[in-house]
Amino acid sequence: MKKWMLVVSAGFLCSTTCFAGSMSSTESNIMHDGFFLGIGTNYNSINITQNSWGQGISNIQTNTGANSNGIAQGTGAPFHNTTSTFAPEIQAGYFKHLADTQVYGLKFSYQDLGSTATNPNLYIPQLGQMTSNTGATSSLFGYVNADSVQVNTNHELTLLAFIGHAFENKYIYLGAGPSLFNLQSKNYYSIGYAEYNGATVDVTGLVSYTSPSIWAWGGAVQLGVTYFISPTWFIDTSYTYAITGNNTTAHQQAFSNSSTLGDVNYTTSGTLFTRDTLKISTQALTVAINKVFDI
Repeated sequence: MKKWMLVVSAGFLCSTTCFAGSMSSTESNIMHDGFFLGIGTNYNSINITQNSWGQGISNIQTNTGANSNGIAQGTGAPFHNTTSTFAPEIQAGYFKHLADTQVYGLKFSYQDLGSTATNPNLYIPQLGQMTSNTGATSSLFGYVNADSVQVNTNHELTLLAFIGHAFENKYIYLGAGPSLFNLQSKNYYSIGYAEYNGATVDVTGLVSYTSPSIWAWGGAVQLGVTYFISPTWFIDTSYTYAITGNNTTAHQQAFSNSSTLGDVNYTTSGTLFTRDTLKISTQALTVAINKVFDI
């Protein structure tokens, strides 16, 4: 996907430059300096990497008189997923000519991505210690299984400084700057199990939760072309690559459950702690129309 998008971008830029060279001199100097505001749409390829950690602190009681407290934790296998989506975009910024053929400026953009990456059947092994009511300790083994873990990429914001070269009524530019993503992790239908006195016990019961949303900082680079259709209107096309570092969202939730295996009744209660580490990268092809306000 990345190579395909780069090829498309390079082809478009090449064709636009060739078209610029064929234009007459009467169409030069059509661009006005100033602030601009625009709307558009883009195609995004979104790559998510997620690492999930979980810990359970629990008490287990039985109708036979056994009573134990346990703590166990573990990390699931890393999850990688790539999704694609079309999204609306709002642009705003400022540009100015320098020595006729040089252009520089700032551009802010906002995208409402609304993308969801799904990790089905997440498995997290659990290892810890069990302490009985008599004070005896033993190793505690278990696991957590979730039907589905979803990562929502809700919003993307970028602020780029750019510099470009003008060709009559168009310019090619390169920009770079910070990016900001809104991310949220959701867990559906998880159950935590423990090996207890030779039986696999459903400790947590069915649990679903949504972790707090987080804002993840990153960086972005952009290659683009603007084409002026009048002195104060232009079409902007661009390719953008943005990436964040690792960002963590945490959640804790109390649980209680009752279950029966054979002739033994189990009553369990405790707290579930989770931590999801998220990293995102995006590639976007954007087309937008903008209005220039002269200064």
